[in-house]
Amino acid sequence: MSQDAAETTVPRDPGTLTGRRPVDAAPQAPSFTASLDQRHGVVRTRGHLDVLAVDLLRGSIVALQRRGHQQVTVRLEPLATADDAAREALARLADTLAAEGVRLVVE
Repeated sequence: MSQDAAETTVPRDPGTLTGRRPVDAAPQAPSFTASLDQRHGVVRTRGHLDVLAVDLLRGSIVALQRRGHQQVTVRLEPLATADDAAREALARLADTLAAEGVRLVVE
């Protein structure tokens, strides 16, 4: 039997035998990234901002507050998007910070 014949009788993808597909081990691009400017009190965001991303941002915002910033700016870079739930979460965070004397600005 030739090598060509063997290849045509056995599937190349073992997942077809078990009904499972192999996991793609290639790294995926993050759906959200943020960079922190500690000097100016700015968090620059890219990608899709959802509730989970806002929760992650909270730590950066609180860190800027602890460094003495009375105003923290979250800047949505071009092509960044924010869903309604994320905007509501940012509004709640802004209210919490306002009670502590810090202004949260979202641009």
